[in-house]
Amino acid sequence: MSDSKLAPENTTKKETGITSQRLNLILAICAILISAASFYATYLQASAAEKQVKAMTLPLIQFSTGNYVETSKETIITLTLHNAGVGPALIKDLKFKYKNKEYRYIETLLAACCEKEYQQYKKSIKNSEDIKIDDGGYSTQVVLNTIIPGQKEVKFYQLYPGERSNVLWHKFNNERLLLQMKVCYCSLLDNCYLTEKNGVVESVQSCPAQ
Repeated sequence: MSDSKLAPENTTKKETGITSQRLNLILAICAILISAASFYATYLQASAAEKQVKAMTLPLIQFSTGNYVETSKETIITLTLHNAGVGPALIKDLKFKYKNKEYRYIETLLAACCEKEYQQYKKSIKNSEDIKIDDGGYSTQVVLNTIIPGQKEVKFYQLYPGERSNVLWHKFNNERLLLQMKVCYCSLLDNCYLTEKNGVVESVQSCPAQ
């Protein structure tokens, strides 16, 4: 029996498990995903906080008109701006709307809706330096560029019944039902809104400059 040498086997050992290079790659990908998720969560949190602050400072201006004051039991024609929102409203621009036409001042509105009666009223108070409320006077309050706090209102025009105002009072009492107001106002965060009908609010970039 002859001796024979066995030829050495030519085998290569396959690598098993995860190499350090692959591990570093996986860790890097995980770090990127965690950072992205953290950034997204921060964005959502900031967005929710911004919406909450906006909601807490959101004003909502509404216009109303009446002919009777419950507290004083008087028949007074009243034009009122009411802030039904929770945040203050800075009134930047307002116009009266009557029969599809706009008027900036109460005087021009009265001249348009009640021309004959208004002219008669003006003549009756022309030579009176201090017309009395009980005699049919009126009162006004400036609301342009003023702030109306949340849940507060401003009665910016009141026409009292009396001998001088009797004819105008009854005419305007009918025509005021056709009256609307176009109001542009801003919140404390400088978010601006335009409303022409109660409950219908449009967000705008800015209010018209006076």
